[in-house]
Amino acid sequence: MIGAWGWREVDLDQQYRAVTHGAGAFIASAMCYLEVSGSDAGALLDALSPRRVSDLPLGSARFVLFTTPAGTVDEEAVVVRTGPEEFLLSCGGGKEPGWLRRTAEFFTEVSILPSEVFSFNIKGPKRLQAVQSLVDDADRRMIADLRNFQSCQVRTLVGGQARVLRSVIGYEVWTSAEVLAAMWRQLVTERPEITPCGWELLTIYRMECRDITFGLFPVDVHIGTTLFEIGAGWMVPDDHDGRDYIGREGLLKSRGSQRLWLAGLHAADTKSGCPLVGDEVLDDSGGFLGYVTSAAPSPREGRVLAFAHLAPDCQPGAVVHAAGSRWQVSTIPFPDLPAAP
Repeated sequence: MIGAWGWREVDLDQQYRAVTHGAGAFIASAMCYLEVSGSDAGALLDALSPRRVSDLPLGSARFVLFTTPAGTVDEEAVVVRTGPEEFLLSCGGGKEPGWLRRTAEFFTEVSILPSEVFSFNIKGPKRLQAVQSLVDDADRRMIADLRNFQSCQVRTLVGGQARVLRSVIGYEVWTSAEVLAAMWRQLVTERPEITPCGWELLTIYRMECRDITFGLFPVDVHIGTTLFEIGAGWMVPDDHDGRDYIGREGLLKSRGSQRLWLAGLHAADTKSGCPLVGDEVLDDSGGFLGYVTSAAPSPREGRVLAFAHLAPDCQPGAVVHAAGSRWQVSTIPFPDLPAAP
């Protein structure tokens, strides 16, 4: 979960302008940060997910979905290799992977500790200049040279070090609580080009994002969904991979037999209200097709957009009903949409 719902005296329109034309900063205050270290650290993490991390180069990162024995999503995390035998995890659901501790019992050389690191992230077209403005001049070139899911250690202008990680849609700043608090104060009081943004704006940003399918744990992605159902089946190696991990058998059995899919819904007109999480999606005769997982009004599209879990036979282009309005089903990220009537 990302930070506050909103910021007092920071208008939502101002936040939106920041992520569409400038730079907006989001505090990641409710993440669970863990340090997993030791000669068995990589093998332990590999045993918890279909996505391998033991082969990460030093300083590189991966987005990982940890799985349950049934093959459903247990937790999400960004995993960074911070040392030859050390990994740092930022768990988006705010909890440890459910099978972390019990699986660790099968490994002798591993340590699992709460990390003293916290983070915030910066999004928007001017995000690079924004994060560079917070660090020492000598380290700005390193940030500019980062590729997606690479990180580097930098010196901050407020004192102390931080790790800057580049993702597909932003830059994350990982550091101690003391340094993060000082950087955030500097950002708010001395960096007018960076706007603090909250959860309400993040939901709008997720709906409009065209770079990735920005589903979120535990609303769009959760223990009731498999990786195939949420468009993350690319993480699952084929059955000839030979590596065992929590949920392997369940995932291989579920391949090609999805019960639902993560879809987009766009309102048929500009007057449609915003549905609530959990609102039912129905066909013309009132038959149940699924439910809404996230929704927000889109300034870019001039109408409400939503994510939903839908039945497999409810395909893009279908017209459905939710919250008393008509909607059209779409893939996500949303393609260019026709003008709203």
